[in-house]
Amino acid sequence: MKQSLNLKLQNKLQLTLSLKTQINLLTLPKVELIEEIQKELQENPFLEEIVNIQPEYNPDLKEPVFYEEDEEEINPLGRIPYRRTLRDVIENQIDMEFEGIDRDIALEIVDSIDEKGFFKEDLAVLGEKYGVGVKYVESIRKKLITLEPTGLASKDLREFLLAQLDDSENFDLIVESIILDDLENINNIFLLAQKYNLPEEDIQHRIDIIRHFKPYPLYGYEDVDVQYVQPDIFIYLKSDHQEGDYFDVVIDEMDIPKINFVSSYKRVLSRKNVSPEVRRFLAQKYEKAIGIVKGIQQRRENLYSLVKFLAEYQREFLLNGKDSIKPLTLKDVSQKIGLHESTISRVVSNKYAVTPQGVLPLKAFFASRATKDSGNISSERVKYSIRELIEREDSQAPLSDSEIANILKERGINIARRTVAKYREELGIPDSRKRKLK
Repeated sequence: MKQSLNLKLQNKLQLTLSLKTQINLLTLPKVELIEEIQKELQENPFLEEIVNIQPEYNPDLKEPVFYEEDEEEINPLGRIPYRRTLRDVIENQIDMEFEGIDRDIALEIVDSIDEKGFFKEDLAVLGEKYGVGVKYVESIRKKLITLEPTGLASKDLREFLLAQLDDSENFDLIVESIILDDLENINNIFLLAQKYNLPEEDIQHRIDIIRHFKPYPLYGYEDVDVQYVQPDIFIYLKSDHQEGDYFDVVIDEMDIPKINFVSSYKRVLSRKNVSPEVRRFLAQKYEKAIGIVKGIQQRRENLYSLVKFLAEYQREFLLNGKDSIKPLTLKDVSQKIGLHESTISRVVSNKYAVTPQGVLPLKAFFASRATKDSGNISSERVKYSIRELIEREDSQAPLSDSEIANILKERGINIARRTVAKYREELGIPDSRKRKLK
């Protein structure tokens, strides 16, 4: 065997403690950022707090904006109650039930549910992302349904009702059959009594069981574990706005400690009489301190540039509501403001803004396109148009999905009939046959 010595050049990214700290700070909402800084101030000899009034960050304003001491009393938006996220509610259960790639898939399913707790995404897309089959992803979703809250990530009302029935102490085959085959006839006791050859009283009893079930997975969780969120950003409509500059964006830095880097301890690192343990400790704290100082500045600047772009790009959304939102993805924003998609994702994570439309998560500024060929039209706008057409239709001759697609095409929204059907179902609207009044 011939032996040889070869040199090979290889590029490899090595994350330092300082860089890891900076990345971590990007993801933190204001409350958690304050906690992290206060913790480091207690433990890190290279950091000290500068005690003075902290101004808001807004590079567009000529004069800095200072908070008064009683600002929280006159500004009720300083602390706003919100429902704890679903991830917070069930993450402990997922950690106990899943591990590895199964845990990742389970968390992504949870993050993809709608506001009522239903999962309507394409399992094939998830399977392709993680390199597994649809049946594999489906098995994880089915297991999620058994966790609390019962029925979470159900695909539709029938599956959710069945999950509650399975979880109840009094399982009944007739109730199961009504849910599976006769849910649309639940008000017709006479018809069901004939079909199942049972007295109407027995049918009524079973219908009452179904009616006592929750209507959707997140029902009743709206007021559970109320916490408080402090918005990171305030977006104000300028009274003297001009084209392309409608909003003032103010980063709320109230209560965030202003810190200073203490360089005197750095000299200790060069002393020969310092033990390896102390030297290692100080070196780590030095790196962490640099990361904290740089991270706060980077978080502030990135958050401002991102939100400034989002506010101006989604101007119609902020002025008129969600139905006016334009399609926008992380990739789109990355190309516009020069930040990497992963950085934007971290900045957006768990951040809230006070806007003309109320308190919104930054994720609310993003929306998918209706179809690949739909241009600058979001799926939310298409859904709004579909809902509007159906609300105004003749109840004696309701619009079919094909007719809706044709009307939308005349309005410049080019989508297929099957897309109309998909969005109609997501809106919880039955088809034209069931909408027709007899």
